Amino acid sequence: MKTDQGEGVVRRAALLLVLAVLGCAPTTTTQAPPEQPTARAEPEPARTQPRRPPPAFVQALAELERNPNLCLRLVGPRAEPVRKAMLRAARGRIDEARIVAETDPVEPVARSVEFRFFVPSTEPASGVGLHTIHAYMPQ
Repeated sequence: MKTDQGEGVVRRAALLLVLAVLGCAPTTTTQAPPEQPTARAEPEPARTQPRRPPPAFVQALAELERNPNLCLRLVGPRAEPVRKAMLRAARGRIDEARIVAETDPVEPVARSVEFRFFVPSTEPASGVGLHTIHAYMPQ
């Protein structure tokens, strides 16, 4: 009988030792593996607010609306797209003939568009009544 009790104690000690080792060691067989983050290329949500135009653009529109005698000459390689954008932003409040675009294909594209305000002269081709104000819009 003594041997049965001794073997039981050894078995119990071995079982407790195995349980202690299993309890302390991380188990991967009983737990689900953690979800690995995957790189998904989801489309970005659409902008909720439109991009704000530069201050020179906004100020030029305000001046043209305020003063019906004032005209604007846009000078630079991107003058025509800026003219079209200004006419869209004006929504018909400004006559197309009051905004003129002068595009020079020789100039570098990175050059800013110049805003040149002027009052058309009523005198025949003298150019004396021309009043010009310069403003620059960075691209």
